[in-house]
Amino acid sequence: MATILFCLSPAAAGATEEPAPEEPAAGTSAMGTAGGMLIPEAPQVTDVICLTGCTKVRASSPGGTVQITGKALDTVEAVSFTAAKGRVRVRPDSSSATQVIATVPEEAATGKVRVIGLGGSKSNPSPTVLAIGPALRSAAGKVRVTDASTSPAKAFQFGKKKPKLSFIVASGGGSADLRVDVVNRSGEVVRSFFREGVEPGTSHSITWAGKVTGGKFAPNGAYRFVIRTPDGAAAALSRNLKKKKRSRARTSAKQTDPFGFKLYRYIFPVKGPHTYGDGIGAGRGHQGVDVLARCGLPIRAARAGTVYYNSYQASGAGNYIVINTKGNGGKSHVYMHMPERSKFKVGAKVKTGQVIGRVGTPGRSSACHLHFEQWSGPGWYQGGTFMDPTAALKRWDRYS
Repeated sequence: MATILFCLSPAAAGATEEPAPEEPAAGTSAMGTAGGMLIPEAPQVTDVICLTGCTKVRASSPGGTVQITGKALDTVEAVSFTAAKGRVRVRPDSSSATQVIATVPEEAATGKVRVIGLGGSKSNPSPTVLAIGPALRSAAGKVRVTDASTSPAKAFQFGKKKPKLSFIVASGGGSADLRVDVVNRSGEVVRSFFREGVEPGTSHSITWAGKVTGGKFAPNGAYRFVIRTPDGAAAALSRNLKKKKRSRARTSAKQTDPFGFKLYRYIFPVKGPHTYGDGIGAGRGHQGVDVLARCGLPIRAARAGTVYYNSYQASGAGNYIVINTKGNGGKSHVYMHMPERSKFKVGAKVKTGQVIGRVGTPGRSSACHLHFEQWSGPGWYQGGTFMDPTAALKRWDRYS
């Protein structure tokens, strides 16, 4: 099928003082290479946020805990905090390849955080400062949530609907400060929101745009909202909400957790039954993948972006649209053989999952299908080159 376009935490107790000055730069290691010994990768810190004893996302107190994220953190043997005189080290409470949890020692002062790996290799200082303030009183048990729901259960980066938690705080008692965390499947906090002076008996909502604390895009996966007090204690759930969770677990396999959802960066472009036709090459310089589907089925934007081209070509593409994608390194997505020209004009903004056209067969085509192309940055006939989208399409297909 020819469809190408031809023309176109004992930690605190174990604290030890260390001198303030010159720690070696990230990437160095005290371990040698004699006898064939490999130098372990030096740990790298990308962010540090407060988990417990918090007043803000990067403000903790002695005895509180912090989460340090980065790379090669499973080799970390100590966490180094700024102190009034020099620096102070503690052993981590827990560590994995991407995160370390540590208890803030009594000697800690406001400043940047480092981690120390095997052989004494020291990371870069944290990109942001961790503020240290007075200890907080525990507010455990002082906040109770009577109802909660999260929608949509499946969300897409830059989509029409962002993950949104709606919840009701129990009536009675005084106002309270709340912290709402977004956590991934591993329990790592990727984003935090603070609400001050929340009155009892009131409804509230939190919407997450899909970016982590450092401003990068969150990877595909399962996430959930967790409501806490600023000191890190999880809010209590009412009997009715617990019952609701049990009821959902019995009646629905799709959504059993009123706080849970899944987030993806892309969506499969054809909404409805489909199969795959010709791919790259196909003996005729085919530059995309054909998705065979019934004429008239909706075509969705695989990722948000800006319309770069919207035109018609009788000898090749038929009605087609080119979208320069958002936050994707300048890649372009091209959609061909639509029965009518897309309603989105050049320069229009399109969201992930938004319907941009219908499956058709105009142009050089013998059956209803979408011809989909993916071009590297800076984009379609803007200096980019076509890429094979087969693996990406099949990956999007599995979860869409």
